[in-house]
Amino acid sequence: MNMNRSKHIIQQQALNNTQQILPAFQWLNPILLRRVQKLILPESQSQPSHPTEHEQIDNTAPVSDLITEHPSPNERMLATLLTHMKQLGYTFDHDLLQACRTLPVTELIALHQQIVPTLQHMVGDHVKYKPMYPNFPDEVMEASHAQLYLNAMLHYSLGTLPDSAAQTPPLLLDDTQLRFISLAEESAGIYVMRNLAAANGSLSEQDKEDLRIALHHVEDVEQLLPEQIPYKENAAYVAAVLLDNRRASIQRLSGYFRTATDVLRLAAGLSGLDTSLAWAKKLPQLTRPFANVYNMNQGIHVQMNPTLSVNGEKQAEVADPATAYHFRKFKRSERRLLLGLLECTVQPLEDMVLYREQWKRLGEILHPGEMRKQYPNAFAAFTSLRRDKHIVTFRSEIQHGLANGDPAVIAKLGTRPGELARRLDMLLRSQPQRSIAILEQFEQHMNELSTPLLLQMMAHFKHRHEPRRYRVFFPKGNMGKVVAIPNTLPVLSDAVTERLTQGIEYELRRRFAEQPSLGRVYIEPTLQQIPVPLSQRSASRALRALPRGSRVDMLDGDTVRLFCWWSDLREGQSTRVDVDLSVILMDDDWNHVDTLAFYNIKADFGVHSGDIVSAPQGASEFIDLHIPAVLAQTRARYAVVQVNCFTGQAFAELPECFAGFMMRQHVQTGEVYDPRTVQSKFDLTVQAQQAVPFALDLHTREMIWMDAVLKNRSFQITAQDNMTGLQMLGHAFSDLRRPMLSELFTLHAQARGTLVERMEDADTVFAMEQGITAYETDMILAEFM
Repeated sequence: MNMNRSKHIIQQQALNNTQQILPAFQWLNPILLRRVQKLILPESQSQPSHPTEHEQIDNTAPVSDLITEHPSPNERMLATLLTHMKQLGYTFDHDLLQACRTLPVTELIALHQQIVPTLQHMVGDHVKYKPMYPNFPDEVMEASHAQLYLNAMLHYSLGTLPDSAAQTPPLLLDDTQLRFISLAEESAGIYVMRNLAAANGSLSEQDKEDLRIALHHVEDVEQLLPEQIPYKENAAYVAAVLLDNRRASIQRLSGYFRTATDVLRLAAGLSGLDTSLAWAKKLPQLTRPFANVYNMNQGIHVQMNPTLSVNGEKQAEVADPATAYHFRKFKRSERRLLLGLLECTVQPLEDMVLYREQWKRLGEILHPGEMRKQYPNAFAAFTSLRRDKHIVTFRSEIQHGLANGDPAVIAKLGTRPGELARRLDMLLRSQPQRSIAILEQFEQHMNELSTPLLLQMMAHFKHRHEPRRYRVFFPKGNMGKVVAIPNTLPVLSDAVTERLTQGIEYELRRRFAEQPSLGRVYIEPTLQQIPVPLSQRSASRALRALPRGSRVDMLDGDTVRLFCWWSDLREGQSTRVDVDLSVILMDDDWNHVDTLAFYNIKADFGVHSGDIVSAPQGASEFIDLHIPAVLAQTRARYAVVQVNCFTGQAFAELPECFAGFMMRQHVQTGEVYDPRTVQSKFDLTVQAQQAVPFALDLHTREMIWMDAVLKNRSFQITAQDNMTGLQMLGHAFSDLRRPMLSELFTLHAQARGTLVERMEDADTVFAMEQGITAYETDMILAEFM
């Protein structure tokens, strides 16, 4: 968190020092390339051009064939750009190609400098790959176990790498299908950014970074601001960025803040802290008595801005949770802003009790006693928070009523529909004799609940009766943590779950029917395997991001080539970083079958490229897994990928670390790293030493996106030592019950369209690669939730 906060502050200072607002195509193109594979051109060239009857183009022909026999300078530059893009697995579609033909050479050069580096980072081709055995995989397979062992010992003791005496194989590239980049207008890019701001769900770090760039550079910030931002942590983030850069007034933003917790999120955002408040529970209590209500500096036993002091000089911030998560010192105008927002909330103390320790610390900085006349309600709330040990709240009254079996609790919960919804399962199983009253109370207030909450409840009660080993949760924060607990819930009657499911579906269709018609709708069956992106908060930056639990078809090819790349730390007493790539084979019930790792680098079905233990210039490891051989020679079904940092650093501390996989047809020829064959590439940035990004279902040839971490309880962090945790993860993702995109889109189609069975008959298409795709999370969260 310290590193993330420091990075945020540095970025903000850089932005504050930059007064120039860049043209949209300069800052927006890298974002559009990553998110939707689109480009905008300078305004004069942004409109698609169409060939005349004498200039008809074959869209199926390679783009290199579109260059004339005697090319002009700009056509030569365009051909160079297309060639470099093709090597990365991308090309222009017809409209974008035609528009680029009329660009001057200088603008094509600028476009090349913008596009190629972005694509290289997307597919991981911006670094050099040098495995321990340069002619991998042949050298490893041909070497004896004794020679492999000797080479490993020489590397561990002396740092030497084996010399390659083998001949470099001839270059024979895999046949791959190029991904098309299409032409867009600036308004389309602004639309994507506005959808991010309006998302009805948490945003990933990549989403937030894209939105921050847009909020800083867009000429008219009003283009990005919806009337309401339903997800409050997003509202606080947007407001913090705008206020830091003085790009919006508090009068414009005040409508986003209605509760005390909203104000606390804004204070966190202005301090560079996570606005989800996931860090909040890590703070210890302030236990010393608060003697003088006018002196908001009493009662503290930890520093507000802690630093390590060595020989009188300030050093790095302390990483202890007791001191690491702190609010910055606010200017007087900012204190007035926060206290003024708090003053306008209704019953602020009710919410402040939920984050009591955080409000105590914030109070030490805001000094509400100095402004008690201007903000009497805020001052009174702070005073009660400090003085009163036991504050009666709505939640405490509910807990007391439930403990005493008070039937009035059900009606009381109806005044807070969100509380009622979150306690509904508990109420039904603990008070079955009042089931009818509970259901009626819920149905009466269902229309006041948010769409994401209703979708989660629909999935929960729809699958409530199904046998499953675990109940699975994804806590807040950037850990990628998965919590699985044994499923011991007592059975609910089918009549109750069916009534709830049908009622929720009816309510969702009712509210969706208020939106514009979709016409005839086609929904691709593969979307049954993709969950609704309800929580992207801790999602890793990926080539094509998807929600956890997604199952995606693997591309053609019999060999999976896994890869990871990392580099040592830049500074510090110990800079060496040793990252290990492993693949664990598991059977139908997630029991261990075999492993490929640094301690077992070759088998009949696969091979590891060798264990590199230091990366001053960057290092890489690869694993080839031959799917037909695995299925023929073992009882394995799943291949679980694990990445460990053996030297103990969290991945978030590393300058750069990423991993992924390619689907290869010709594994003994061509480049070790062919970016055109990359199916998945993702950055490892979690605050953990062990990551489990995905598993491969070798029977169905699907990737199961996990994006999870394993907790390190000792120095033993090899795949073999973590077998219990890996089995738990496998069972957890098998038992995952979440609303799927196909269900969400079907409800929309039933409410405002007509379902059709063929894509070519549809006005609106929902699919993996066409129409509204599963990767357009900004649109899904803003327009369909």
